[in-house]
Amino acid sequence: MPSPPVPSWRPTSSCPHRDRRRWSAGRSEERRMATFLLIHGASHGGWCWEKVVPLLEARGHRALAPDLPGSGEDHDTPLSAVSLAGYVDFVSKILDKEAEPAILVGHSLGGLTITHAAEARRRKVRALVYLSALLPPPGMSGRDVTAREADALMRRSREYGGDGRTYSFKRSNVPALFYNDCDPDDVYKAMARLRPQAAAISATPMVYTEERFGSVPRWYIECLRDNAITLSMQRWMLQQTPCKVLTLDSGHSPFLSMPDTLVERLETVARDSVERETIA
Repeated sequence: MPSPPVPSWRPTSSCPHRDRRRWSAGRSEERRMATFLLIHGASHGGWCWEKVVPLLEARGHRALAPDLPGSGEDHDTPLSAVSLAGYVDFVSKILDKEAEPAILVGHSLGGLTITHAAEARRRKVRALVYLSALLPPPGMSGRDVTAREADALMRRSREYGGDGRTYSFKRSNVPALFYNDCDPDDVYKAMARLRPQAAAISATPMVYTEERFGSVPRWYIECLRDNAITLSMQRWMLQQTPCKVLTLDSGHSPFLSMPDTLVERLETVARDSVERETIA
C-alpha cells in the first residue's frame, strides 16, 4: 500500500507564525492569534475553504486548508490506498511541523479525522471544532450514524462503485444535499470539483479515549438547515459526546453560504482557547 503523500497545503498566510496581534473583543490586550487547520469532508478538497481562509487571515490568524490523500488536487494517491489511519497520519505530520498547537476544524466526514488526530497528537491540538461533522461514539463508525435515519437524503444519494470501495453522490441530489442555501454560481463551481470518496473512511469504527481525545476542548457548530448531517443526527451525536455548542442557520456548507458568520464562530473558539491559556 502506498504511503500517504508528504503533507502540503495551499499558501494561506502572510503572517509570521510568531506574530503577535492585538485582539479587540471589548478590551485590548496582546494576544497570540490562532492557527486553524481546516479539514474538508467527503468528496471535497481544501478548495471548499477558499472563502474562509482569507477572512481568517484578515483577522490575523493562520489558516491551513490541505487536500487529504486522494482528494482535491491530489491525483497521485489511489483511492484504494486511502484509509482513516492514512488521513490521521497526514494531519499528524502537519501538526508536528507547527511550533504551537492548532485549532482543528473538521467538516462533515472530516470529523472522523480530527477526532483521531486529537487522540494521536493531543498536545498539538488547542481545540476541536466539529462543523456539522461526524462524531460517533467509540465503537461506532460514521456510516453507523447516518444509517440511523433510514430515509435520510444522505443515504439515498450515495452511489457506490462496482467494488463497493468508493462512492460518489447522485448529481441530481447534490444541490439539495450539500448546497441548499448557497449561491447558484458557488453550487456550479463546487459540483465541478467533487470527486469520488474512499468508502473505508466512513466504515472505520471510532477508537478514542477520555485521557487523550477527552482532554482536548471541543466545540460543535450545528447547521440548523443541514440536509446531509441532519440536525437530529447532530444532536444525537452531541448526546453521546457532549461539546460546547454554537449554531448557524445554514445548510451543510456554511463555508460557501455564510463564511463571515462562520469565521465569527471560529473566533469564538479561538478567544476561548486564549482565555483558557491565560487562566492556566
